[in-house]
Amino acid sequence: MDYQPVDDIDRKLIDQLRIDGRRSFGEIGRYVGLSEASARQRYNRLVDLGIVRVIGMSDAQKVGDVEAHLSLRVRGVPLDTVAQNLAAHPEVSFVASALGAYDLSVDVRCRDNAHLSEFVHERLRKIRGVYSVETSAVLEVLKETYLWAGFRDPVTRYVPQKHTRPVAPAPEG
Repeated sequence: MDYQPVDDIDRKLIDQLRIDGRRSFGEIGRYVGLSEASARQRYNRLVDLGIVRVIGMSDAQKVGDVEAHLSLRVRGVPLDTVAQNLAAHPEVSFVASALGAYDLSVDVRCRDNAHLSEFVHERLRKIRGVYSVETSAVLEVLKETYLWAGFRDPVTRYVPQKHTRPVAPAPEG
């Protein structure tokens, strides 16, 4: 699928959704310099193109889940075949091909340590082509943000400016 280019206004709109995906199109439009209808139209275009999706995410630690990062080496099978097989598992939230010591980077989320162990030792190791796995369990998340410093200009919420009347100077005398 050919993606239409994303312009600076689209990028500002995306940044506003990163801050708060529940924000109204009116508020987003005011920040990016569009009407509510134009902001909604751009949002719908970005969703239709698969560039943007707004989702709710729970904090794994607060709900008692266990997260882990897996680094995999693949041999004898096309990388894409292994990646698609992994992506089909409900525990897998992220699969990416990688350069370096590992071929795939995978994030998983399980109910508890027993579920994680079963996933890694039973199901993952049975996937044809998985040669080796390095597992790093997440103990504590210290920072999780989807606003990337240095990605673009700093992102802030729209704050309406209060207009005040100029104060007339006091009469002399």
